[in-house]
Amino acid sequence: MLAKRAEGGSPVSAFALTMGALAAPGAWLAQTTIGETIVAQWCFPHDVQLRIPLGSRVAWSVVGMSAMWLLVGLVGTWLAWRNWRLLHHARKVRPESTDTKVEGEAFVARVALMASGLFLFALVATDVATSLVSACR
Repeated sequence: MLAKRAEGGSPVSAFALTMGALAAPGAWLAQTTIGETIVAQWCFPHDVQLRIPLGSRVAWSVVGMSAMWLLVGLVGTWLAWRNWRLLHHARKVRPESTDTKVEGEAFVARVALMASGLFLFALVATDVATSLVSACR
């Protein structure tokens, strides 16, 4: 099946290539932005620091949100790896042809795989920091 897709043009869609490149970085950006906003609203109302958050479930909401974004990052990293694998196979099937579209897509897939791995590490590091540090201290 991989060989058939590789012979008939691009083995991955532009949407899959884009999602593989942007899902993990976007998940990290959303995790840090939304998490900091939630904590700021519940722990620093009117620019006054509180010892205990106004809402009793702030920590659980931040942990749940972080887990959701980690799942999005994992899916994005898997998609980036899948795209890289399919395009790597497509280049092996047609080594004599210099198809610039497949070469360009393969480059984007390699960069997406590296960026997804880096941002997946950042997602995990942010999750660890969230679990170790209290929300309002």
